[in-house]
Amino acid sequence: MRVFRVFFVLTFILLLSTCSLKPKSWWKEPVVAVMADSTDWNALQTTLSGAFERRIRTPQIEKKLVLKYVNSDEFNRYMEFQYLVLAATLESTGDIGQIVERVVSDPSVREQVISGETNIFTLSDQWAKDQLLVILVAKDMDSLKDVIAGSQAFLYGIFDVDFNDRLRGEMFKWSQKEDLEHRLVTTFGWNLRLQRDYFLVQEFPDDGFVWFRRMYPERWIFVRWVDGGDTTLLNPDWVVSERNRIGATYYRGDRVGNRYLFSQRTVFLGRQAQITTGLWENDQPAAGGPFKNWAFYDPYSQRVYMIDVAVHAPEQDKQPFLRRMEIIASTFRTIFDTKEEE
Repeated sequence: MRVFRVFFVLTFILLLSTCSLKPKSWWKEPVVAVMADSTDWNALQTTLSGAFERRIRTPQIEKKLVLKYVNSDEFNRYMEFQYLVLAATLESTGDIGQIVERVVSDPSVREQVISGETNIFTLSDQWAKDQLLVILVAKDMDSLKDVIAGSQAFLYGIFDVDFNDRLRGEMFKWSQKEDLEHRLVTTFGWNLRLQRDYFLVQEFPDDGFVWFRRMYPERWIFVRWVDGGDTTLLNPDWVVSERNRIGATYYRGDRVGNRYLFSQRTVFLGRQAQITTGLWENDQPAAGGPFKNWAFYDPYSQRVYMIDVAVHAPEQDKQPFLRRMEIIASTFRTIFDTKEEE
Protein backbone atom coordinates (compact mmCIF):
# COMPACT_ATOMS: atom_id res chain seq x y z
CA MET A 1 0.00 0.00 0.00
CA ARG A 2 1.33 3.40 -0.93
CA VAL A 3 2.14 5.75 1.94
CA PHE A 4 1.41 9.42 1.42
CA ARG A 5 3.54 11.98 3.21
CA VAL A 6 1.77 14.93 4.80
CA PHE A 7 2.97 18.31 3.58
CA PHE A 8 2.52 21.01 6.23
CA VAL A 9 1.78 24.33 4.55
CA LEU A 10 3.60 27.09 6.39
CA THR A 11 2.42 30.05 4.30
CA PHE A 12 -1.00 31.48 3.61
CA ILE A 13 -2.78 30.35 0.45
CA LEU A 14 -4.81 32.53 -1.88
CA LEU A 15 -8.07 33.89 -0.50
CA LEU A 16 -7.07 33.14 3.10
CA SER A 17 -7.12 36.21 5.26
CA THR A 18 -3.79 37.60 6.41
CA CYS A 19 -5.52 39.57 9.13
CA SER A 20 -4.44 38.59 12.64
CA LEU A 21 -7.90 39.37 14.05
CA LYS A 22 -9.48 36.11 12.99
CA PRO A 23 -12.88 35.07 14.32
CA LYS A 24 -13.27 32.11 16.66
CA SER A 25 -14.15 28.96 14.76
CA TRP A 26 -17.56 27.40 15.37
CA TRP A 27 -18.59 23.77 15.38
CA LYS A 28 -21.49 21.37 15.69
CA GLU A 29 -20.41 18.03 17.15
CA PRO A 30 -19.52 15.65 15.44
CA VAL A 31 -19.59 17.31 11.99
CA VAL A 32 -16.69 17.66 9.55
CA ALA A 33 -17.61 20.07 6.74
CA VAL A 34 -16.51 19.18 3.21
CA MET A 35 -15.99 21.79 0.52
CA ALA A 36 -15.77 20.42 -3.00
CA ASP A 37 -17.13 21.24 -6.42
CA SER A 38 -20.48 19.49 -6.86
CA THR A 39 -19.26 17.05 -9.51
CA ASP A 40 -16.25 16.15 -7.33
CA TRP A 41 -18.47 15.63 -4.28
CA ASN A 42 -20.72 13.27 -6.20
CA ALA A 43 -17.68 11.23 -7.20
CA LEU A 44 -16.00 11.32 -3.77
CA GLN A 45 -18.88 11.06 -1.31
CA THR A 46 -18.70 7.30 -0.79
CA THR A 47 -14.91 7.26 -0.52
CA LEU A 48 -14.84 10.18 1.94
CA SER A 49 -17.57 8.55 4.02
CA GLY A 50 -15.48 5.39 4.27
CA ALA A 51 -12.55 7.38 5.61
CA PHE A 52 -14.26 9.65 8.11
CA GLU A 53 -17.66 8.26 9.10
CA ARG A 54 -16.76 5.44 11.50
CA ARG A 55 -19.98 3.65 12.44
CA ILE A 56 -20.85 2.01 15.74
CA ARG A 57 -23.93 0.18 17.04
CA THR A 58 -25.57 1.59 20.16
CA PRO A 59 -27.79 -0.41 19.06
CA GLN A 60 -28.84 2.03 16.34
CA ILE A 61 -26.14 3.03 13.87
CA GLU A 62 -24.27 6.15 14.98
CA LYS A 63 -21.22 7.84 13.50
CA LYS A 64 -18.18 9.07 15.41
CA LEU A 65 -17.70 11.80 12.79
CA VAL A 66 -20.34 12.99 10.32
CA LEU A 67 -19.62 14.63 6.97
CA LYS A 68 -21.62 17.64 5.82
CA TYR A 69 -21.29 18.74 2.23
CA VAL A 70 -21.08 22.52 1.88
CA ASN A 71 -22.46 23.87 -1.37
CA SER A 72 -21.33 27.11 -2.97
CA ASP A 73 -24.09 29.14 -1.28
CA GLU A 74 -22.65 28.24 2.15
CA PHE A 75 -18.93 28.69 1.39
CA ASN A 76 -18.54 32.01 3.21
CA ARG A 77 -20.24 30.78 6.40
CA TYR A 78 -18.32 27.50 6.61
CA MET A 79 -14.93 29.08 6.02
CA GLU A 80 -14.99 29.65 9.81
CA PHE A 81 -16.01 26.07 10.67
CA GLN A 82 -13.69 24.28 13.09
CA TYR A 83 -13.17 21.03 11.14
CA LEU A 84 -12.99 21.49 7.40
CA VAL A 85 -11.95 19.42 4.36
CA LEU A 86 -11.26 20.81 0.89
CA ALA A 87 -11.12 18.19 -1.86
CA ALA A 88 -10.24 18.70 -5.53
CA THR A 89 -8.10 17.41 -8.38
CA LEU A 90 -5.82 19.27 -10.73
CA GLU A 91 -8.62 18.84 -13.27
CA SER A 92 -11.29 20.52 -11.10
CA THR A 93 -12.59 23.77 -12.56
CA GLY A 94 -15.09 25.03 -9.97
CA ASP A 95 -14.57 27.43 -7.05
CA ILE A 96 -12.83 24.88 -4.80
CA GLY A 97 -10.77 23.62 -7.72
CA GLN A 98 -9.49 27.14 -8.28
CA ILE A 99 -8.55 27.57 -4.62
CA VAL A 100 -6.70 24.25 -4.53
CA GLU A 101 -5.00 25.11 -7.83
CA ARG A 102 -3.39 28.10 -6.09
CA VAL A 103 -2.25 25.88 -3.20
CA VAL A 104 -0.20 23.78 -5.63
CA SER A 105 0.88 26.58 -7.95
CA ASP A 106 4.52 26.15 -6.96
CA PRO A 107 6.03 23.83 -9.63
CA SER A 108 7.83 21.64 -7.09
CA VAL A 109 4.67 21.16 -5.01
CA ARG A 110 2.61 20.47 -8.14
CA GLU A 111 5.07 17.80 -9.22
CA GLN A 112 4.78 16.13 -5.80
CA VAL A 113 1.00 16.07 -6.20
CA ILE A 114 1.22 14.60 -9.69
CA SER A 115 3.71 11.93 -8.60
CA GLY A 116 1.61 11.02 -5.54
CA GLU A 117 4.32 12.01 -3.07
CA THR A 118 2.25 14.78 -1.46
CA ASN A 119 -1.53 14.77 -1.59
CA ILE A 120 -2.59 15.74 1.95
CA PHE A 121 -2.10 19.25 3.28
CA THR A 122 -2.97 20.25 6.86
CA LEU A 123 -3.33 23.79 8.14
CA SER A 124 -4.25 25.22 11.54
CA ASP A 125 -6.04 28.51 12.29
CA GLN A 126 -6.27 29.29 8.60
CA TRP A 127 -9.55 31.17 8.36
CA ALA A 128 -10.49 31.15 12.05
CA LYS A 129 -8.97 30.50 15.46
CA ASP A 130 -8.79 26.82 16.49
CA GLN A 131 -9.65 25.72 12.98
CA LEU A 132 -8.21 22.52 11.51
CA LEU A 133 -8.23 22.38 7.72
CA VAL A 134 -7.27 19.39 5.57
CA ILE A 135 -6.79 19.78 1.81
CA LEU A 136 -6.93 16.66 -0.36
CA VAL A 137 -5.64 16.97 -3.93
CA ALA A 138 -4.42 14.61 -6.65
CA LYS A 139 -3.84 14.75 -10.39
CA ASP A 140 -7.21 13.20 -11.29
CA MET A 141 -10.28 11.70 -9.66
CA ASP A 142 -9.13 8.08 -9.69
CA SER A 143 -5.87 9.10 -8.01
CA LEU A 144 -7.71 11.17 -5.40
CA LYS A 145 -9.96 8.23 -4.54
CA ASP A 146 -6.86 6.06 -4.13
CA VAL A 147 -5.27 8.65 -1.83
CA ILE A 148 -8.34 8.79 0.41
CA ALA A 149 -8.94 5.03 0.44
CA GLY A 150 -5.28 4.31 1.18
CA SER A 151 -5.09 6.84 4.02
CA GLN A 152 -8.35 6.16 5.87
CA ALA A 153 -6.88 5.58 9.32
CA PHE A 154 -4.54 8.55 9.01
CA LEU A 155 -7.23 10.94 7.77
CA TYR A 156 -9.71 9.89 10.45
CA GLY A 157 -7.02 10.25 13.10
CA ILE A 158 -6.28 13.86 12.16
CA PHE A 159 -9.70 14.99 13.36
CA ASP A 160 -10.33 12.30 15.97
CA VAL A 161 -7.11 13.01 17.89
CA ASP A 162 -7.60 16.76 17.71
CA PHE A 163 -11.21 16.50 18.89
CA ASN A 164 -10.26 14.25 21.80
CA ASP A 165 -7.46 16.61 22.84
CA ARG A 166 -9.79 19.61 22.82
CA LEU A 167 -12.53 17.69 24.59
CA ARG A 168 -10.15 16.43 27.28
CA GLY A 169 -9.15 20.01 28.05
CA GLU A 170 -12.77 21.13 28.29
CA MET A 171 -13.87 18.17 30.41
CA PHE A 172 -11.28 18.67 33.13
CA LYS A 173 -10.72 22.42 33.01
CA TRP A 174 -13.23 23.25 35.74
CA SER A 175 -14.64 19.89 36.80
CA GLN A 176 -12.42 17.27 38.39
CA LYS A 177 -12.65 15.19 41.59
CA GLU A 178 -9.05 15.60 42.72
CA ASP A 179 -9.75 14.46 46.29
CA LEU A 180 -11.26 11.17 45.07
CA GLU A 181 -8.41 10.65 42.59
CA HIS A 182 -5.88 11.03 45.39
CA ARG A 183 -7.72 8.49 47.53
CA LEU A 184 -7.91 6.00 44.67
CA VAL A 185 -4.18 6.03 44.04
CA THR A 186 -3.26 5.83 47.74
CA THR A 187 -5.82 3.09 48.49
CA PHE A 188 -5.80 0.96 45.35
CA GLY A 189 -2.63 1.95 43.51
CA TRP A 190 -4.39 3.49 40.48
CA ASN A 191 -6.59 6.42 39.61
CA LEU A 192 -8.80 7.99 36.95
CA ARG A 193 -9.53 11.62 36.22
CA LEU A 194 -13.24 12.02 36.94
CA GLN A 195 -15.59 14.92 36.36
CA ARG A 196 -17.47 16.12 39.42
CA ASP A 197 -20.81 14.69 38.29
CA TYR A 198 -19.43 11.16 38.69
CA PHE A 199 -19.79 9.57 42.11
CA LEU A 200 -18.39 6.46 43.72
CA VAL A 201 -21.18 3.88 44.00
CA GLN A 202 -19.42 0.82 45.41
CA GLU A 203 -15.92 -0.37 46.23
CA PHE A 204 -14.91 -3.94 47.04
CA PRO A 205 -11.13 -4.12 47.47
CA ASP A 206 -11.17 -7.86 48.17
CA ASP A 207 -12.87 -8.47 44.82
CA GLY A 208 -10.76 -5.82 43.06
CA PHE A 209 -13.80 -3.83 41.99
CA VAL A 210 -14.74 -0.13 42.06
CA TRP A 211 -17.82 1.33 40.38
CA PHE A 212 -18.48 4.99 39.39
CA ARG A 213 -21.74 6.38 38.07
CA ARG A 214 -23.22 9.52 36.51
CA MET A 215 -26.90 10.30 35.89
CA TYR A 216 -29.04 12.04 33.27
CA PRO A 217 -28.45 10.09 31.16
CA GLU A 218 -27.20 7.12 33.16
CA ARG A 219 -23.65 6.01 32.48
CA TRP A 220 -21.13 4.13 34.54
CA ILE A 221 -17.49 3.09 34.72
CA PHE A 222 -16.04 0.18 36.63
CA VAL A 223 -12.44 -0.80 37.28
CA ARG A 224 -11.66 -4.45 38.03
CA TRP A 225 -8.18 -5.73 38.83
CA VAL A 226 -6.75 -9.21 39.31
CA ASP A 227 -3.60 -9.46 41.42
CA GLY A 228 -1.13 -11.95 39.99
CA GLY A 229 -2.94 -12.06 36.66
CA ASP A 230 -1.08 -12.43 33.40
CA THR A 231 -1.59 -12.01 29.67
CA THR A 232 -3.40 -15.37 29.35
CA LEU A 233 -6.52 -13.57 30.62
CA LEU A 234 -6.42 -11.21 27.67
CA ASN A 235 -8.86 -13.08 25.48
CA PRO A 236 -12.50 -12.50 24.45
CA ASP A 237 -13.87 -15.47 26.42
CA TRP A 238 -12.48 -14.25 29.74
CA VAL A 239 -13.54 -10.66 29.07
CA VAL A 240 -17.14 -11.65 28.33
CA SER A 241 -17.42 -14.17 31.18
CA GLU A 242 -15.88 -11.76 33.70
CA ARG A 243 -18.07 -8.90 32.57
CA ASN A 244 -21.13 -11.15 32.85
CA ARG A 245 -20.06 -12.19 36.35
CA ILE A 246 -19.73 -8.55 37.37
CA GLY A 247 -23.09 -7.74 35.79
CA ALA A 248 -24.77 -10.55 37.71
CA THR A 249 -23.10 -9.58 40.98
CA TYR A 250 -23.31 -5.78 40.93
CA TYR A 251 -25.65 -4.70 38.12
CA ARG A 252 -28.79 -6.76 38.75
CA GLY A 253 -28.10 -9.17 35.92
CA ASP A 254 -26.58 -7.10 33.13
CA ARG A 255 -25.01 -9.32 30.49
CA VAL A 256 -23.17 -9.04 27.19
CA GLY A 257 -25.44 -9.36 24.16
CA ASN A 258 -24.56 -11.63 21.25
CA ARG A 259 -25.18 -9.01 18.55
CA TYR A 260 -22.49 -6.61 17.35
CA LEU A 261 -19.84 -8.02 19.70
CA PHE A 262 -16.29 -7.28 18.58
CA SER A 263 -12.98 -7.92 20.33
CA GLN A 264 -9.37 -7.43 19.26
CA ARG A 265 -5.89 -7.77 20.72
CA THR A 266 -4.06 -4.45 20.66
CA VAL A 267 -2.24 -1.96 22.88
CA PHE A 268 -3.83 0.39 25.44
CA LEU A 269 -1.80 2.99 27.33
CA GLY A 270 1.37 1.21 26.24
CA ARG A 271 0.24 -2.17 27.58
CA GLN A 272 -0.91 -5.40 25.94
CA ALA A 273 -4.69 -5.27 25.87
CA GLN A 274 -7.91 -6.88 24.70
CA ILE A 275 -10.43 -4.25 23.67
CA THR A 276 -14.04 -5.36 23.41
CA THR A 277 -17.10 -3.42 22.24
CA GLY A 278 -20.73 -4.42 22.01
CA LEU A 279 -24.12 -4.12 23.66
CA TRP A 280 -25.15 -4.90 27.23
CA GLU A 281 -28.69 -6.03 28.00
CA ASN A 282 -30.94 -6.77 30.95
CA ASP A 283 -34.42 -8.29 31.05
CA GLN A 284 -35.31 -7.07 34.57
CA PRO A 285 -36.06 -4.30 33.85
CA ALA A 286 -35.83 -4.33 30.06
CA ALA A 287 -32.80 -2.17 29.29
CA GLY A 288 -29.64 -2.08 27.25
CA GLY A 289 -27.06 0.02 25.48
CA PRO A 290 -23.46 0.12 24.30
CA PHE A 291 -20.33 -0.68 26.27
CA LYS A 292 -16.58 -0.61 25.72
CA ASN A 293 -14.12 -2.69 27.70
CA TRP A 294 -10.34 -2.54 28.01
CA ALA A 295 -8.60 -5.53 29.62
CA PHE A 296 -4.83 -5.11 29.89
CA TYR A 297 -1.81 -6.40 31.75
CA ASP A 298 0.38 -4.10 33.84
CA PRO A 299 3.81 -5.71 34.34
CA TYR A 300 4.88 -3.35 37.15
CA SER A 301 2.00 -4.16 39.48
CA GLN A 302 1.59 -7.67 38.02
CA ARG A 303 -2.10 -7.09 37.66
CA VAL A 304 -4.65 -7.54 34.94
CA TYR A 305 -6.93 -4.49 34.86
CA MET A 306 -10.36 -4.22 33.29
CA ILE A 307 -11.89 -0.80 32.64
CA ASP A 308 -15.46 -0.83 31.37
CA VAL A 309 -17.74 2.03 30.34
CA ALA A 310 -21.44 1.76 29.50
CA VAL A 311 -24.39 4.01 28.67
CA HIS A 312 -28.15 3.80 29.16
CA ALA A 313 -29.74 6.66 27.25
CA PRO A 314 -33.03 5.63 25.60
CA GLU A 315 -34.03 7.74 22.59
CA GLN A 316 -30.74 9.65 22.69
CA ASP A 317 -27.50 9.40 20.73
CA LYS A 318 -25.05 7.44 22.85
CA GLN A 319 -21.85 8.13 20.94
CA PRO A 320 -21.15 11.57 22.51
CA PHE A 321 -21.34 10.04 26.00
CA LEU A 322 -19.20 7.05 25.00
CA ARG A 323 -16.51 9.30 23.57
CA ARG A 324 -16.26 11.25 26.79
CA MET A 325 -16.01 8.08 28.86
CA GLU A 326 -13.34 6.75 26.52
CA ILE A 327 -11.37 9.89 27.34
CA ILE A 328 -11.82 9.20 31.06
CA ALA A 329 -10.60 5.63 30.54
CA SER A 330 -7.51 6.99 28.78
CA THR A 331 -6.58 8.95 31.93
CA PHE A 332 -6.01 5.72 33.89
CA ARG A 333 -2.69 5.72 35.73
CA THR A 334 -1.11 3.34 38.23
CA ILE A 335 1.07 4.45 41.09
CA PHE A 336 4.07 3.41 38.99
CA ASP A 337 2.96 5.68 36.12
CA THR A 338 2.51 8.54 38.57
CA LYS A 339 6.04 8.11 39.93
CA GLU A 340 7.50 8.11 36.41
CA GLU A 341 5.60 11.29 35.49
CA GLU A 342 6.86 12.99 38.66
